[in-house]
Amino acid sequence: MAFKGKVVIALIPARAGSKGVKQKNLRMLLGKPLLAHTIQAAHDAARIDRVYVSSDDADALRLAREMGADVVQRAASAATDSATASEVVWDFVRQIPEELTAENPYLVFLQPTSPLRTGNHIDAAFTVMTSTDSNICLSVTELKKTPFKSFTLTADGRLQSLFDEHLTNANRQTLPVAFHPNGAIYIFPLAEFLARTSIPSNGGAPYIMSEQESIDIDTEEDFAMVEKLCRAN
Repeated sequence: MAFKGKVVIALIPARAGSKGVKQKNLRMLLGKPLLAHTIQAAHDAARIDRVYVSSDDADALRLAREMGADVVQRAASAATDSATASEVVWDFVRQIPEELTAENPYLVFLQPTSPLRTGNHIDAAFTVMTSTDSNICLSVTELKKTPFKSFTLTADGRLQSLFDEHLTNANRQTLPVAFHPNGAIYIFPLAEFLARTSIPSNGGAPYIMSEQESIDIDTEEDFAMVEKLCRAN
């Protein structure tokens, strides 16, 4: 189903390498590969028209095809440990059919490390965009500790308040509520990405998710936590 008259494309990045967990995207979780959870979520989302998986891993691409997704063979330069999400999007845009890019589609960037994000979450994020008349949305979770009391270090090792120094001594209740992206959902028009040369966020609508829904799998402990949560429910 299109959004604001534009095609909606899900992009799922699934590179082969992983430092924390070997072959993480193909690691079995609750009876199926981690990557499969996100492909299924994209298929379940009513708003998404097409699902693409970008990977340099032949097994991940094979799984994607078996699950009815389109695939993009990711360039080596966009599959390194240091490659950013924006570089993955650039690589994808260079490879998809020109007629798709000409339509200025909406891209929904869905990282497979967020297996508790479902199709319902994705559709709900689009509902937030509609209610706020926004073209950009990202999923966030509320920070437990305020960043306004944070410090960094100067070149000579001295403390320097990250924000205004007076805020470091303010009552927590008087400080603004702060959020951070949980990595589960990023929605934006292709034209906005091209204009900013990176995945846009400022001015976007927040789709707020709970701490449990926001688990981002990076370690063996994360896998165990997700399995425990799902079995408890």
